[in-house]
Amino acid sequence: MVPQTKTICLQSKRIIVVISLSLYVIVAILGLLHQVNLPRLKPLFKSNVRLTAGLYRSFAPLAELEWGDMSNNNNNNTLVSTHEPECSPKQKIVFIKTHKTASTTTASIFERYGYYRNLTFVTGKSHVLSFPGKFNRKDVLSFPKMKKKTFDILANHARYDRKEMSLLIPNAVYVTILRKPEDQLESAFGYFEMYKTINKLEGETHLEAYMKDPKKYWKKFKMWQLSRNGQLFDLGFEHEFDEDDVKLEGAIQDLDEELDLVLIREYYDESLILLRKLLCWDYEDILYISAGVRSSSHRFQKSDELIAKIKKWNHGDVLLYDHFNRTFWKKVDAYGKDFQRDLKFFRQLNQEAFDQCIDSYRLDREDRREDKFVLKNNTERCTRILRADIGYTKLIRTYMKKKYG
Repeated sequence: MVPQTKTICLQSKRIIVVISLSLYVIVAILGLLHQVNLPRLKPLFKSNVRLTAGLYRSFAPLAELEWGDMSNNNNNNTLVSTHEPECSPKQKIVFIKTHKTASTTTASIFERYGYYRNLTFVTGKSHVLSFPGKFNRKDVLSFPKMKKKTFDILANHARYDRKEMSLLIPNAVYVTILRKPEDQLESAFGYFEMYKTINKLEGETHLEAYMKDPKKYWKKFKMWQLSRNGQLFDLGFEHEFDEDDVKLEGAIQDLDEELDLVLIREYYDESLILLRKLLCWDYEDILYISAGVRSSSHRFQKSDELIAKIKKWNHGDVLLYDHFNRTFWKKVDAYGKDFQRDLKFFRQLNQEAFDQCIDSYRLDREDRREDKFVLKNNTERCTRILRADIGYTKLIRTYMKKKYG
């Protein structure tokens, strides 16, 4: 019975395509009968194709579905499938960016989704709304034609302030992303070139020199706020309480109650599967290509001893990460038995997009700190997927000013 059920799903996909093409033929015939130029009917055809693609993506996972047994105990021939319940896409979203956690790649997913659906964005003069201060409404550009309406999406860098953010986007879904503290600190230390003010001994790295006596150098270099518990800082925690476990635990518990989903950098694809379900989005909506890979010149090797020192210095971020890593896997378990199937399907789609779009033999090294991928073709789909946060922010700001300024 199982092969027959899979055949039914494949046949269903073929039927959808046939119906789509039939509709186009009918429209074309009507156009000829009424002496309408066929090119004018292209929008109808494109819409029809998009519908077909969406339906195909919805049916595609079913071809690999682990179907349940047909119940013969009571002569009930109902097929046990795993269809997702009906839902409506969520479009009120606050994404709290944390530094050096794949947050730029993630922000571009939200920005791509909103920009091409004409949603409204909280935006400022740059892709950084507020840092090092917490987010405030005054950081946002004025849009008179909004007529005091609320916005749809906030995805630029902004230190977390729930009250201020809720005033601009009430009833939003709140999402952020975390990374292992030892890796996040090393990444921030290298990317923001904090090492430039540190004197090191022969045979040691700048990061090792910093971690020998971090308080000696702390607050003396650019973006120093990220050199200790930087993820907690992005989420609104103040450094004066870095060594107060009661305050730390209280802040983490507050975040647990306030945030709808915390993505984990080390399990990025798994995180996006949870995000897709939470937001009721399509697989196409969560496709991504990494915004960039840090260059080798800005990386530091970490011994076990160095990792231990970093985790001690970043005690707050360790507590934060460990807490949400535990809740993350609880959400995976709650997702159900289809999680691995959906993850496999998404990874196949994402790899296909990468292979279609990216030139594997070229890298953009204009920024000495990171290597960026280069398109091998300029199709609209590929351009949309690769475009990063700063690129989308410019498009969004122009759109918002033109429509609401």
